[in-house]
Amino acid sequence: MTIELRSGAVVASRPEHYITKQTAVTPAEAGTPHPIWTGFLETVTGGDQELTSYLQRMAGYCLTGEVKEHVMFFFHGTGANGKSVFVNTLVGIWMDYAVTIGTDMLMVSNSDRHPTEIARLRGVRMAVGSEIEIGRTWAESKIKALTGGDRLQGRFMRQDFFEFNPQFKLVVVGNHRPSLRGVDEAIRRRLHLVPFTKTIPPEKRDHDLPEKLEEEWPAILRWAIDGCLDWQRRGLDPPDCVTAATTEYLESEDSFSLWLEECCSTDDPNAWEAVGSLFASWKRWTERVGEFTGTQKRFSQNLKDRGFDDQKRTGGIRGYLRLRLIDVPEARRWEP
Repeated sequence: MTIELRSGAVVASRPEHYITKQTAVTPAEAGTPHPIWTGFLETVTGGDQELTSYLQRMAGYCLTGEVKEHVMFFFHGTGANGKSVFVNTLVGIWMDYAVTIGTDMLMVSNSDRHPTEIARLRGVRMAVGSEIEIGRTWAESKIKALTGGDRLQGRFMRQDFFEFNPQFKLVVVGNHRPSLRGVDEAIRRRLHLVPFTKTIPPEKRDHDLPEKLEEEWPAILRWAIDGCLDWQRRGLDPPDCVTAATTEYLESEDSFSLWLEECCSTDDPNAWEAVGSLFASWKRWTERVGEFTGTQKRFSQNLKDRGFDDQKRTGGIRGYLRLRLIDVPEARRWEP
């Protein structure tokens, strides 16, 4: 059987559909109840219907081969809150359409990753990573590349490279929040932090829940198909709790904005500061607080991204308008 995701209909499979993968189950009829799944969602969301509806749209989007949302879903929360059960249930139902990945491929590393990691993503709809170690740092460039929708290149062991159009959605599950070296507009658009804040007390934990949910897989797949139809109508439309959690996370990781607030004045529209002085201040600040410094080129781009215009002054010294350092003596200003 073939699922027509534009309408939610289940039709007979035909060779011209060119389908080479399958889900674990056939979807149930529309309206089939799934009381265990419903109760589980009620528990893990604390009865938040907007969050439940968002999770349904997210699941539906992950059924498709579309990647136009350009987002990565980060399910975050301490243990015993149901986030892994939710994701593992989807992975089980998706079967051939889902793969698990090592989160190392999304983190800053001193070594190159083998292209087989990318090759495994060809043709799948959902790629799930979990078990994030404390102290890790997101590799922003990798996340942008994997969620940007551009063609990817990979190869299997002892085989030639090939290119493919991505269809997968990145879903990461973790108890710890990795740090970010830079919080630019691209990262802000790409990240959806989904908070799982309801810890299930020990006496209410059901260790047989995954097996019980498996009996409802056909109905849960239908639930996800309904979510796909809703996604087509309104997009992901994250609820306030997701938007707030994402904003709080990004603001806490936005070291550049913290430096601007602590070391610079932006009140004077006629102010100007040399880029050499600004970068020297940034370098001192990052070394003091243990943050990543980066290059002066990236530093300048961060300033432009925040709306600061560059301008050359006497002697060809380049600087930025509306900025005045408050942590540098006057005698040390205007350094080329």
